Amino acid sequence: MRSVRRVLVVQPYGIGDLLFVTPVLRALCLHPTVEKVDMVLGSRTDSVIRHNPHVDETFVIDKDVFHARKTSSNLQELWQLGLKLRKQQYDLLLDYSLRGEYAFFSQFFLGIPRRAGFAYKDRGFFHNLRVPLHGGYQGRHVVEYFCDLAEKAGIPVEDRFLEFYLGPKDRTAAREVLHKKVAKNCQNYLVVSPGGGESWGRDAYLKRWPVSFFAALSKRLADDLNMDGVVIVGSSGEKELGESFVREWNQRVPVINLMGEMSLGHTAALIGQAAIFIGNDGGLVHVAHALRTPLIAFYGPVDHRVYGPYPESFDAIAVYQEALDCRPCYRNFRYRSDCPKCECLQALLPEDVYGILQRRKFMQKLQTVLPLERKSS
Repeated sequence: MRSVRRVLVVQPYGIGDLLFVTPVLRALCLHPTVEKVDMVLGSRTDSVIRHNPHVDETFVIDKDVFHARKTSSNLQELWQLGLKLRKQQYDLLLDYSLRGEYAFFSQFFLGIPRRAGFAYKDRGFFHNLRVPLHGGYQGRHVVEYFCDLAEKAGIPVEDRFLEFYLGPKDRTAAREVLHKKVAKNCQNYLVVSPGGGESWGRDAYLKRWPVSFFAALSKRLADDLNMDGVVIVGSSGEKELGESFVREWNQRVPVINLMGEMSLGHTAALIGQAAIFIGNDGGLVHVAHALRTPLIAFYGPVDHRVYGPYPESFDAIAVYQEALDCRPCYRNFRYRSDCPKCECLQALLPEDVYGILQRRKFMQKLQTVLPLERKSS
């Protein structure tokens, strides 16, 4: 078996999914025979990996553009992309797409001899290195599954933690926003993400803790930790949630709604320098954890053991309802869209969450960690 020199990694999904691959990317970079690591991505996550030193080239497939364009134009673009990829002469495909077309394309057009993917339903037919995935990810974190796939292909993954690399312009933009819109010399601030779950479309509300609850908890944390300000982040489609948060806010601490106004890189830089991040199950939770920012994340239908902050840490708290038999209802990539009450989040009151934080001594432990140590990444 020839050595692996050139690797193509496919991960076309969201922010969290891409960050879950970063331990594998680091392992590839450290592998003695690997010379080049390229990625095929979706258009919305390119900035997640843009400054990552473990990736050489990225190739973006913009499905939004594809859906809006004629088939002939799409075929022409795919042909050009295929020619570029074929020139690289890859030895290994690591396919995290859970689909069959990337392996098919890699076998018959790119000529990649080793094609690793998950045996999920009948979609692993064109992979010749397979990891079983019956019923979706369950029982273990997704990161562990992703590392299993790399190890199936002969790439050992020892240090399993997430990474997000910021660009220098991102840091500068974040500082300017803080000083201009929040408070001059703002240092100690809270970042809140009351949105998330947009991939669930109209059912996104099932993944969201109520905005009024976010505001109530933020008030207590701002008082306890003597915050300089509160920053609300998210996409442009979630801006109304930020406006609702501002209407709930009547504290001395200034609050600014930046939903839809910042790039992902700038948002990540804001999160990276924050005292605490609070958000719903979603990509920004994993950005915060990758940047070593203390966080509180809310999990309703989704299993925190599978999709929560990874690896576990005292300063990354996944909050969820422990006593509900119906939770988690998200299994095999499906969920109960007809849930009548959504008790897993609607019945999780701010005072209950604050009690959890107190029992775990969250605030006390944070105060024992020097800021430079938290931001050493």
